[in-house]
Amino acid sequence: MKYTIKEKQIDIKKEVDILVVGGGPAGIGAAIAAARSGNSVMLLEKRGFLGGNITGSYVETCNHFLHGTNFKANGVYAEMENKYKAQFGRSHDIRENSPHRFSSEYLKIFLDEFLIKEGVEISFHSFVNDVIIDENRIQCVIIQSKKGPLAIKAKNIIDCTGDGDVAYSAGIPFEQGRDLDGLCQPGTVNFRIAGADVEALTKKGDGLKRIGKKFNEDYRAGKTGLTCKRQDLPFGRLTPAGQVTYVNYPCEYKIDPTDVDGLTQGEIQCRKYILEFYEYAKKNFSEFENIEISSIAPEIGFRDSRRIKGLYRLTRDDIEDQKVFDDAIAIYPRIYDMLAPDGFMDGDGKMEGEGYKGHIYEPITDDRSYTIPYRCLLPIGLDNLLVAGRCISADHVAESSIRGISACMLTGQAAGAAAGIACNENIIPKDIDVKALQTILKNQGVELPA
Repeated sequence: MKYTIKEKQIDIKKEVDILVVGGGPAGIGAAIAAARSGNSVMLLEKRGFLGGNITGSYVETCNHFLHGTNFKANGVYAEMENKYKAQFGRSHDIRENSPHRFSSEYLKIFLDEFLIKEGVEISFHSFVNDVIIDENRIQCVIIQSKKGPLAIKAKNIIDCTGDGDVAYSAGIPFEQGRDLDGLCQPGTVNFRIAGADVEALTKKGDGLKRIGKKFNEDYRAGKTGLTCKRQDLPFGRLTPAGQVTYVNYPCEYKIDPTDVDGLTQGEIQCRKYILEFYEYAKKNFSEFENIEISSIAPEIGFRDSRRIKGLYRLTRDDIEDQKVFDDAIAIYPRIYDMLAPDGFMDGDGKMEGEGYKGHIYEPITDDRSYTIPYRCLLPIGLDNLLVAGRCISADHVAESSIRGISACMLTGQAAGAAAGIACNENIIPKDIDVKALQTILKNQGVELPA
């Protein structure tokens, strides 16, 4: 059965030059770069804080994979990292004492001021409801508020939702999941524990790493008795007070990150897995004998979702060929990080190509890199919409590389700078001078090909 919604008038809450939808890494990069173009910028975020998966899913060790390599963070991400450290310093964490990590609670506070100082207007608790399209342009983005639907009118819009929500509402074609069957990677609800035995965990090297290795061995041998299919057990920081700030274990497989029933199933199942793991860990690891669950991430986090169809589709072959595009807006190291959507972690984790059946995990082992072209940020079919973050135009395997937090911020920064040029020159983003965009990005600290 279907109902017809009656026609109604919607108040325009705000008119801005550039509207950024989504306050994760891509949205942060986009809003900062857009504001620096001299245009009015508003950022909409569905949660009550910025940071995306860093703060919402406790993924605090964002760029840990760069540690010990020749690759360095650049652009707005590096600026954020440096300013955060200057304000909050380096904590005395016992583990993960790498430069590439944050404390998510402090980061929430930092990001508010980071964007406000740049002149970005932030609107929290703003869910995208729909868009109004006229003459091949999005005229307004409709958000759902406690007072009903409201409209935000903008000259250019940047979709940084991670799910391509604005693009989807506008009817932009997209792909989702792996080519084999359309399945996405699993959703995860990370959590924190307190009361770990710090002395025991630090007596002989990295105790958390030892626990993770033992867990993996026991799981493969069928000894854990746990119902979650997740085989590995990544941990985050260990504080002197005995808090483990990130336990990346509970995963729910074969769910659609854009479907409310799938999201609900994932949240409920993952919380069950957390309780199972808590009871298992207390019994099986003396270092965890006195732990308590100190917090559970506010919502399930996903590694992939919709990928819009753009003017160019970045592929696995582009990455393997170390492609240098004329319209490059970022350089990124060759890395793949993809969990098996069905939970079957077959193979050795090496890159198997499109339609793979297992997982892919290839960390940085050398200086190979690739570039991301500006055209991946431009959806087919609309004149004033850009997309940034994990939902740009890419195949499923390439997405497992560009979904990295610093990569999302780089594509966001490029989209924000491009929208600024389009506004200042009264043209559409597709028609901007890419060389001018690249010059702006270089001046903002982004590393690009010579």
